[in-house]
Amino acid sequence: MVAKLRRDDMSEEANPICDSVAFGIVGQVLQSVRMEPHLADSHALEQYHRIVGILDTSKRRNPDKENPDKKALYVTCLKALASEISKIDINYHHSLLKNIFTVSIWYLPNDTIPEFLELITRLAAVADDYLTECLHLLVNNFVPPLVDRTKMVKWAVSRKTYIFSQLCMCLIRISNIIPLAPKVLRGIIDKCMPNLFDSKDVNITWEGILQEQHNKGIFDMELQDLDGNEEEDGLGHGGVKVLLGANAHAEKLDDLMVVIFEHFKSLDAQCLHKEFTILKTIFRASVLTVDTPKFVQFIMFYICARDPEICALEFALFLTDIFKNKEEDPISRMSAVSYIGSYLSRARFISDDTVVAIIGKLVDWLVDYCDHESTRESTPIPNHQLFYATCQAVMYFLCFRLRYIMDCPNLKSDLFRMPFGTLFHHQLEPLKVCLPSIVSEFLRQAKGAKLVAKFVDPAAKDTVESDCSRTSGGINRFDMFFPFDPYLLKESDRYISSHFEVWSMVMTESDDSDDVLDTPEMNADGGGSFSMPARIKPSASPPMSGDPP
Repeated sequence: MVAKLRRDDMSEEANPICDSVAFGIVGQVLQSVRMEPHLADSHALEQYHRIVGILDTSKRRNPDKENPDKKALYVTCLKALASEISKIDINYHHSLLKNIFTVSIWYLPNDTIPEFLELITRLAAVADDYLTECLHLLVNNFVPPLVDRTKMVKWAVSRKTYIFSQLCMCLIRISNIIPLAPKVLRGIIDKCMPNLFDSKDVNITWEGILQEQHNKGIFDMELQDLDGNEEEDGLGHGGVKVLLGANAHAEKLDDLMVVIFEHFKSLDAQCLHKEFTILKTIFRASVLTVDTPKFVQFIMFYICARDPEICALEFALFLTDIFKNKEEDPISRMSAVSYIGSYLSRARFISDDTVVAIIGKLVDWLVDYCDHESTRESTPIPNHQLFYATCQAVMYFLCFRLRYIMDCPNLKSDLFRMPFGTLFHHQLEPLKVCLPSIVSEFLRQAKGAKLVAKFVDPAAKDTVESDCSRTSGGINRFDMFFPFDPYLLKESDRYISSHFEVWSMVMTESDDSDDVLDTPEMNADGGGSFSMPARIKPSASPPMSGDPP
């Protein structure tokens, strides 16, 4: 047979050549680049990259529309590589092997699949080199690719029987050639494929997560001591330790989160927004008021990260509306403001303009609350939990965002016009009730920015509780959970980490930019900075009593 391969695909001539000559050319090219790239002949490198390009199937989406010439060229390359298998070197042909082992045969034409699987069979037979990779590829191809379902129905379903039979025959041939193959295959199947009889319980209790002492500050629980061995300690992004990986339940949940994130990653903007609208309803009904949720809330976080302009802003306003709605139940309002504080602090994709706008809405509500309470007789602190939760949320995300806001003159001006003085001078004394670590860090940064100089007197440090007071519960100690605390699942963390603000990075920038913000020693322990190990202890939502306005 004469393949539709022209010499200009391998060299400068343009005449068609037979398979045997093409095989020889491919063999020569492989041999010529089995060395460091700077030592290889430039012409040989150019030919090698052409072969690699021919084998790249990543852009193929419909096997029925394959160009005949390209298909013939691809088949010829497959046959040539199979005949010259001994010249493929894992050390020098990495890009070529990558394009082979990442193929989805669902996108190959039916008459191309046998040639590809013949190459895989021969690669598997190479002693101790490619068996595991070949078996992984075959097992992975038993699962159809994640594409739009309407497109999948048209061609993938009708090919399912054929593809499965080809994969099974290839596995049988490899098992007949390599006695070790069935044992390796069993391990791959156990690890990669769903098992009907596996327990689907993915319940993870907070007791299974390493916890620090209950008297640790909220910031103290996040920063890892970066002076240790980061590699050995398994540090994740920004000094935050990713703790859950060895636990069997955690691994199942981790895999499930990867599938979910991959699904949303594959959606276009229109489909993403439709699903976001549906998930907002589910979140409101089933997640918002769950006590200390661990991971499910990060589905909303990731969707918002995928669409910062629409979904991210909608979610922030959605939470704010729940918080401000007097017809909502108190627990929903408390949870909403907790989510607002945590979301605006952690979401890198939320603009500082949005943060300042929502701070303004919360501060206006707080001032109205203070004005309302000034006309009434004093009531016990539990009746003001929404007020304190909102104060704490404002201080919390200013701990994360104040430095960035101060760098923008317009936003800085907006912030300085907010009536913080009325709020912090009020008889409800939020600085004495909110978490001491948050109050302390907020005052440290705010004083450096001269944001608090107008309304916090020199004795303000005394309003922050001492360790002794904190240990005994403080002055009617108020706790609040932060639903977007650092994400703790190992594999799926990669979808979150690039969008997530970690405290260690905020503190690093603070330490490197003392000309913008002072760092006066304002915290309750008498020190000027925080060190927060990432062994997260979940904060607990306090019981509700009373119905604030």
